[in-house]
Amino acid sequence: MVIKIQSAKIKTGLSGFSNTALSPFANTINTALTANDNFPLTQALLPNLSSALTGFNTALANAENRDKAMISLRDTARTELVLQLTDVASSVTYEAKGDRDKLLTSGFELYKDSSASPLGSVTGFKLLDAEVGIGLTLVCDGVKYRVSYTHQITADPLTTDSVWTSFSTTSKEYTFANLPAGTKFWARIIAVGTKEQVAYSDPLSRITQLNIN
Repeated sequence: MVIKIQSAKIKTGLSGFSNTALSPFANTINTALTANDNFPLTQALLPNLSSALTGFNTALANAENRDKAMISLRDTARTELVLQLTDVASSVTYEAKGDRDKLLTSGFELYKDSSASPLGSVTGFKLLDAEVGIGLTLVCDGVKYRVSYTHQITADPLTTDSVWTSFSTTSKEYTFANLPAGTKFWARIIAVGTKEQVAYSDPLSRITQLNIN
């Protein structure tokens, strides 16, 4: 079983927008979010955004004559608009919870999708007696695009409340040594990939016994 968690993010940096570019950007956000069912909580923030946008547009027009007082008012209005956009962006991020499809409807630009290479499945899993002493060796085939492996064992019975003893390594093989003889253990291997991908083997069981070579 492979689990992949993909989380998209919006770009929230606004300092790079010129005054003339900020206004249409804010208008795009306001239009995209108005009555957008993906963001019900964000709706309450839109009147403030709309008001700040109107104020900024007015101040921007008044500052065209380069009057110092009007330029100061324009800069103040810009600060207020950026503040409202930042609040809206935070709300959108909270409501979307990384869902790319939802974020694409927000009007915000998203960071480029750098989806990870798909992690392979854990195959060829074997649970063997340790070569020496009393222990269990876990081994599997190499998993494509894995970053590491986590080897786990737990005592019988296997339940949803079982507590696993884990060891993480870059090796597909690991031996849990010095285990009690005649005890039934369950084991599994978890392959860990990038972007929070994980793949689990099916659990296997084995009763420990002394192995003398």
